[in-house]
Formats: sequence, structure tokens, C-alpha cells
Amino acid sequence: MYLKAFTAALVGIFVCAGISHAQMTSTNYQIRWDSISAGGSDTSNSASYLLRDTVGSSEADRSESASYNLDSGYRQGVFDEVISFNTLIQNTGSSRTATAYLGTTISADSTGVTIGDYVALVENKGASQITGIGKVVGLGVGSIVVDYLATAGVDPVIDGSNDFVYLLNGSTLSFGSLSTAATRTSIAAFEVSAVNDNGYTIQIMEDGNFRLGILAINDVADGSVTTGVEEYGARSSDSSIASSTFDTVDAAITSTFQDVVTSSGAVLGERSFLTFKTAITSATDSGNYGQVLTFIVSGNF
Repeated sequence: MYLKAFTAALVGIFVCAGISHAQMTSTNYQIRWDSISAGGSDTSNSASYLLRDTVGSSEADRSESASYNLDSGYRQGVFDEVISFNTLIQNTGSSRTATAYLGTTISADSTGVTIGDYVALVENKGASQITGIGKVVGLGVGSIVVDYLATAGVDPVIDGSNDFVYLLNGSTLSFGSLSTAATRTSIAAFEVSAVNDNGYTIQIMEDGNFRLGILAINDVADGSVTTGVEEYGARSSDSSIASSTFDTVDAAITSTFQDVVTSSGAVLGERSFLTFKTAITSATDSGNYGQVLTFIVSGNF
């Protein structure tokens, strides 16, 4: 039995500042503000607050023109971007077979892929799939080069058998047509930069069951979405979540916020992802099922 045009809508909340700064950057590091003179303690903190301070600063002021602002002096960047949050949704229609992965090069059709895109590399697509998330830094005929793959701790091993690459430029999560013979999956990935010393937390909430009118696909209750059983849930790539079970099992999404990714320190461009899974039985009613998911990111203080 198949369900047709099966989609899930997603709403993402972005926490970021629309300000551009002159910064010193490399592949892995970023110096947002620096000083060649007097400074101060980098941060002072308590259970609820974080203070960035200075004991002295010369020529601390703002100069402006029509197109630019110059904030001179140590700690003038106190109002800089604290957290940036980017959601990256699997574009199911962009699927192409992957035949190998060596170093940082994926052997796959590069048509429609551009440098700067994000991709998901999936080994053995289905209930037990292994996924890596990367940013495209190079392209060739039949090859896609990524900067690195963010995984759940295990790298995909690609041999061309049920292995795929997806662009992460979708606007809705989609499982496509469902079957009693397979568990369908879809990926929501995240990239976060946080200058907060105690890191950040990503949370998820649903607006209601995964539903068609008054009908709904059951939330997973036994820790594993299983082919041939009507179930729906998700699992995180973060293996160190203390406040929920998304790190160890396929977990149900609820109408209250739950932690799905946590980090304990300042990060630059850290990537993680959720793998959504669903399965049906022959008794599951046909139709277009959906729900709205909300993600939020917040700093840990």
C-alpha cells in the first residue's frame, strides 16, 4: 500500500544578526575583534549572565558614512552577532546515486550542484542509514568535493548500493510515497556559530500529530521506527544529549520543546542533523499527511 504526495511542512526560526563585520578568518577560526593595546577580562559569568568587559580603551567611538560604520576601540563589538542558526532541509527531488567516497571527494553526478551548497551523503538509505553533512568546495565531472563530513560518529561507506547524495536546499521535509516494505527518511541539518562560552541548544516542537485531518500516524514508542509498523519519529546526530533521548533512540516529537542538539562551548560553523523516519502498515489510510515543526536555538548561560 502506498501513500501519495506525502510531505511534512517545516517552519524554521532563525536567530542571527543582519550585520557584516570586518573579521580575520580562516577555515576553522574566526577573530571577530582584537586589540593592540589595553584590554581586560574576556568574559565574566554567573549562572544566568555573561559579561564581556574591558578595563580601559583608547579612541573608543563610532564613525559613520552612508555605507559603512567603523567601531573603533576594544570591545566596541559587544553587540556583535552572538548566535547564527542555519537550517538545511533535504531536497528529496535532488537525489543522485553515490558510487564512492574517498577523502573528501564524493563520486556522484554534479549536475545542479554549485560551490557553497550543502549536501547530505547517505549510505544504505532507510531505517539504519548512515549520513554525513558537508559543504561543497569543489566540483568535477562526476565528483563533488566537500570540506568535511559532519556525522553521528560513523562515516558513510559508499559502494553505490542504495547510496545517495542530496542537496540540502529544500523548504519542506518530504518522505515521498510511503510503502509497507520500507522505512522512509528525510533530513533536517543545522549549522550554528556561537560566540557564547557555554555553547548553545537546539530544540524542536510540533504543532500536532503527523496527521491527515483527524487521522494520524502513531508516534514511535519503542525507540525504533520499524518497517511494516505504523510509526513516526526522529534521531539526532548529537550523541551527548542529557535532557532527551534523541541521541540514543528514534524519539517521538511532541508539542513541547525538546532538546535535539546541545553544545558546551563556543563554536564556528558546527553542523549537526536530525533524521526523520516513518513507516506504515497496510491499514494506514492513504492521503497527504503533514505537520509544522518549529526549531529554536538559544545560548547556554
